[in-house]
Amino acid sequence: MATLDRLAPPPSASLPVQNTWTPRRALAISITIAVTIALLQVLQSSNFANTGHQLQKLETQKTDLLAQQHQIESEIAALASLDRTERAARDRLGMVPAKQIQYVTVNVQAPDEPLLPRPILKSTAPTEEPSEPWWKSLWKALPKP
Repeated sequence: MATLDRLAPPPSASLPVQNTWTPRRALAISITIAVTIALLQVLQSSNFANTGHQLQKLETQKTDLLAQQHQIESEIAALASLDRTERAARDRLGMVPAKQIQYVTVNVQAPDEPLLPRPILKSTAPTEEPSEPWWKSLWKALPKP
């Protein structure tokens, strides 16, 4: 057993206790915190600039689409004009304006029923009145004093 005592380290040579806050460690931590804050600010400002750029791009796209909509509306108005329709009727269909206009008077009273073709009238199903709710029929069925 005497040999075992020689292999063991002497009791006075225990591991030294290190101070956790050395100046070097404090400086490294403070530099790390400062760099992290700086990187967060750069990322935030970059994200803000990117969002602003996307907003400007969307506003430009909205303006372009509104201009395109106004262009299409003006084309529709030009295509639907009466002058164009009259010109197309003359040129493509060979129509001419009426030389004399005749008015016909009718001395018969207008019918009360709608003047629709019979198949259309038959295809519409008569609307049924909604039946009363279940609770009303139950209420009526109960004996009353």
